[in-house]
Amino acid sequence: MEFTTINRPVDTIQQPVALGEIIKLCQRAFGEECRIKSVKELGGGLYNNTYHIQFENSLPVILRVSPPDSRLGKSGRNLMRNEYATLPFFAPIAPLLPKIILADFTHQLIDRDYLFQSYIEGEQWSQIKDELKPDEKRALWRQLGTITRHIHNVKGEVFGNPFLGGVFPSWSATVSNWFTSLIDDLDSTGLATDDLREVLAIAQKRAAILDEITQSALLHGDLWLVNILVDRNLEEPKIVGIIDNDRASWGDPLADWTIFILERNANAEEGVFWETYGLPERTAQVQFRTLVYRGFYTGAIRLEQFRLNHNKAVKQTYEDIRLVIETLKA
Repeated sequence: MEFTTINRPVDTIQQPVALGEIIKLCQRAFGEECRIKSVKELGGGLYNNTYHIQFENSLPVILRVSPPDSRLGKSGRNLMRNEYATLPFFAPIAPLLPKIILADFTHQLIDRDYLFQSYIEGEQWSQIKDELKPDEKRALWRQLGTITRHIHNVKGEVFGNPFLGGVFPSWSATVSNWFTSLIDDLDSTGLATDDLREVLAIAQKRAAILDEITQSALLHGDLWLVNILVDRNLEEPKIVGIIDNDRASWGDPLADWTIFILERNANAEEGVFWETYGLPERTAQVQFRTLVYRGFYTGAIRLEQFRLNHNKAVKQTYEDIRLVIETLKA
């Protein structure tokens, strides 16, 4: 049996899963008679350990194993359980989603959540973006706009998420929870959080602007190029897979990760997205909310970059949030 893993630092969130444990997990999911041909750990993610498993006489599958709870902060717990629970709400894009074969949260075989899902043939958009021609890029951005609109058209009955901090009666309370959980996680690292506390204070003082959002929508939470699979063996490239909806929640569509990245980058190439998604309003209230979301996500990037030991990127987040605060106060 071929077994390929990725060497990672001992202090990383992503801890290796032993081959013997993987075999036991496969036997629970597919029976003791299953015969594994190869196991290959896949890179690209920053949270779960992900393995491509090829069997002797059946289709390949993906095994995803969450980090041990002991290595997670408040904002990182229960992500896999959240993905499993929110999957039915992504029905409008069902053909693009991997099918869950087994989710096991018992911790009987391994002290971590895990799930098996179908394997989707495709290339990560992030890996091929520099090889695409301009018209191919435009085609994909239009497709992503349509997909994101389908997701945001799913309406909810609450704000927040029961697995990721709780549900709340108002959008402002949800945003406050996002910030306080993130600040707690950053405080545990020793990183300064005064700037995030200032953004939170401004948001709370002007909560009425956040609470203009009275209808929640489904947010993917992590829909960007690394989580999008593309097939280039067609007349034009086509998005064939959307993965990792483990940060899904309910809120303002403009607070989704996809919209944050697009607004931050603000380039013509990606701007084709808006042709199919639809241009958001450009009122002062929308601008205020967008800046609050930018402050939050920049803080989340700070935490992620710290865990990756990217000190220069961590330092940049302080400058970025300083500019957010200046604009909010202007």
